[in-house]
Amino acid sequence: MEIITLTDENIADFSAYVDEDMQDEMSRIFYRGIGAIDDSDTPVGVLIYELKDCESEEDTKSRIRVFKCENEDVKRLLMKEYAESIEEEEVARSFYETEDEHMSRDLRENGFSLEVSEALDVVITIEDIKGISKLIRVKKFPPHIMSLSEASVTQYRAFVKNCLFKGRRGLLDDLAYLPMNWFEKDISSCAVTDDKIDGVLLVKKAPSGMLFALLFTAFGPDYKTNLGLLMAYTAQNIIEKYPEDTRVVIRRHNAMVKNLTDKFFAQRKGSDVFSGNRSEA
Repeated sequence: MEIITLTDENIADFSAYVDEDMQDEMSRIFYRGIGAIDDSDTPVGVLIYELKDCESEEDTKSRIRVFKCENEDVKRLLMKEYAESIEEEEVARSFYETEDEHMSRDLRENGFSLEVSEALDVVITIEDIKGISKLIRVKKFPPHIMSLSEASVTQYRAFVKNCLFKGRRGLLDDLAYLPMNWFEKDISSCAVTDDKIDGVLLVKKAPSGMLFALLFTAFGPDYKTNLGLLMAYTAQNIIEKYPEDTRVVIRRHNAMVKNLTDKFFAQRKGSDVFSGNRSEA
């Protein structure tokens, strides 16, 4: 048996363990993957994790995204390699959140805590999004509210620098490394004042067709008004451009996002998930 490093170039070989959306994530700079292959070069296990806060003043953390293996020997080898890898990355704590009971069991057997709770992610539908348009009535959007496709790369990069300076990354620890076209530009929206972007709602389309809202923030004296306009503008574009069965994932990672989902999508709850953590200090 052999342990190999997984990258965006070989992750497709592990498609039996990793879905297409997670395979797509492997091109991102803070994602790491460990794979196990048997003597016939057949994949028999995988562990994928995402580094968090590694470029901030906070302790570096690791979020385990996938952990699947065929047997105890593979599990042991993957966890041994994982421990060595995160030691090099100076990870202080590992954590996970999953609907996979087998994954939670395997991690619990390796020193992780376990609890069952509501997921931070909430999945909404096109029908839910239509409700936003009814609550936030905008007959005509002001000219400074536009799709990201109408902004320039220079404007986008300047806004990213401002976000990094202010510590506004949303769910994107790797915001500094993501090109503008990584996002779905026709439905992502931005507010432009004095030729500068001062607010965005950035959405990523995954290979599965699911949409992920990843950064929602605005600056300046009109930031509250702009946030409402950005939400309504993106909602309208999604309704116009995507089929009825489209699902949108919102991760309630802070109080502002949670308050918004409670207000606009009160009927939507996160699924029951297993979660836990382990100190790596």
